[in-house]
Amino acid sequence: MTLSELYTPKQQEVLRYAFNHDYFMLINHGAKRTGKTVIDNDLFLYELKCVKRIATNEGVENPQYILAGANLGNLAKNVLIELTNKYGINFHMDKYNRFKLFGVLVVCTGHSKINDLSRIRGMTAYGAYINEDSLANEEVFNEIKSRCSANGARILIDTSPDQPERWLKRDYIDNPDKSIVDFHFVLDDNTFLNKRYRENIKATTPSGMFYDRDINGLWCAAEGVVYKDFNKDIHYISNLS
Repeated sequence: MTLSELYTPKQQEVLRYAFNHDYFMLINHGAKRTGKTVIDNDLFLYELKCVKRIATNEGVENPQYILAGANLGNLAKNVLIELTNKYGINFHMDKYNRFKLFGVLVVCTGHSKINDLSRIRGMTAYGAYINEDSLANEEVFNEIKSRCSANGARILIDTSPDQPERWLKRDYIDNPDKSIVDFHFVLDDNTFLNKRYRENIKATTPSGMFYDRDINGLWCAAEGVVYKDFNKDIHYISNLS
């Protein structure tokens, strides 16, 4: 199969960057059903092979990698089951919710609750994949980031949009540097979705905030909204001190 039969043009853009540039964080964010997690799942496998190569050159027998989701159930649903269905990979978990793949010990953890910190404290990781990052606790996120200190460590992130003042948007997406790259996805980026589905979703999504989030993948305020056609540029008020 050709690359265009496997990946959308947007996903190919992400792949080209990941294969040809170094980075510390790669963030895919935007509308639902746009292929963000699909491409990160495949990049996760690619990263594990890179990690094993680096670790072998350094004489490290069991390199560790962090795989994080809102909780372990979501992680299985969004990442592990999808990879099993796509590639037939069987993940054999130990009693600590770890599995070995391509010679890398993958440590699975939740990230939405502060007690998730205990799963990763003290470890040295060769990278991390953080799924559904808009649900992550900031302190847990920072701990994951700090654990990625091994040579060549990189962090994959995917998320749907949330509040525009959310720390991931404010501190990382809005403040990129050479070590952080982000890719913004809109519904029409998923050219594998049939036209009827896309047209129906657009037609049945209220204009304003909901359309901005679910179709255009924009970060918009949701709490307290009472207007059907809420417009973030007119009605959103940032926190007042």
